[in-house]
Formats: sequence, C-alpha cells, structure tokens
Amino acid sequence: IRVSQEIKSYGFKGIAAMKTHSTREIMDLCENAERLDLLFISGSQFFSNNEYILKLAMDRGMKIRFLCSQVDTVFLSDLERLEQKKSLRETGNKIRDEIEKVLELYDEYLKNGKMEIRFYSTEYRLPFMLVYKKKNKNNVMTIKAFLRVTLPPYNWKSNFALIGERKITEETESSKSDGSEVDFILMMENHFNCVWAVANDKLVE
Repeated sequence: IRVSQEIKSYGFKGIAAMKTHSTREIMDLCENAERLDLLFISGSQFFSNNEYILKLAMDRGMKIRFLCSQVDTVFLSDLERLEQKKSLRETGNKIRDEIEKVLELYDEYLKNGKMEIRFYSTEYRLPFMLVYKKKNKNNVMTIKAFLRVTLPPYNWKSNFALIGERKITEETESSKSDGSEVDFILMMENHFNCVWAVANDKLVE
C-alpha cells in the first residue's frame, strides 16, 4: 500500500498485510549489510528458514544483534496459553524450546562474536528488523526497517508490516532530528538500544 507524502516524512515507505520475507528478499537484505538488529519473541522460524543465508552473510562480515524473550516469564507462559486456545500452538510445544533451538543452531557464531543475543523480560514487544547497509560509492548508508504489528493471540503469520527506509549522508547526519520531529526508524533504533541495554545476556534456566 502506498503511503501519503506526510507519512513518508515520518520515515514510512509502505504497509503490507500478512508480510513474510522470501528467500530472495532475505538475500537482498543481507547483501552488503553491515548489521542486522532483530527483535522477536523467539525468532525460531526466521533463523531456521534463513540459516544458510544468515550464516553466509556473517562469514562475510555482517553482524547480528538479536533480542528475544527471556524464557522464565509470566508473559511467555500467558502467550502460550493464548495461542493454544486459538489452536495456533499445540499443547506441550514450548516457546523456550524454540529459543534454545536458535541458540544451538547459531552456537558457533555466538561464540566467535559475529552474533549477539540478549533476553528481555519486561513486556510484549512488536517484532521488528533493522537492516544497516554499508555505505555505497556515493558515501550513502541505507537503513531499512520492518515493524510487524502483531496482536496476540495472532502470531507472526497474521500481521501488518510497517516498512521504512532512510538514506544517511553527511548532510542528513549533521541535521539529525533533535527529538521534536517524529521519525519512525529513529524511534525503532532508540527502542532497540534501550531494551538491549537492560536485557540479560544470559538465558535464565
């Protein structure tokens, strides 16, 4: 869906319903990417479906910072019950198992520092992805953003995705918003960094 000029001024590029990223899209996002900042509940599907692409990108120098839910939380157990009532999750299928699977799958990259994971326990958070592209030959860096509006019990498959993009040049960097203007991507960056700062770097058993 195209957005108005006013909405574009806030950093939005478009809106998509039931958005999922194809293998081709993930490849394009990871190409020449310096870093991915990801915030999910478990990230299991994303990391399993795109394992080859993500590991190849990290082998080429891309970094990943991943925020996911701490396992020992009331929020997570409540979410599981909500999904079970709506037949979106089988009884006995635990989100903590999904998180532990990601840790096992990317153990090598966590140990060598190409990927970092921290665990939040404060509240439900909308899943999102920030993609930081390397500067091009014109010294312009691009940030791509995808914020999924998901409302439990609906899961990541039933969502609206708000899509944003920002080009950063020396000129735009020097005139960065002082907070008086609404900037969709800057808000996502600040939110991620704030949660990252207080999140636990260890899984609570």
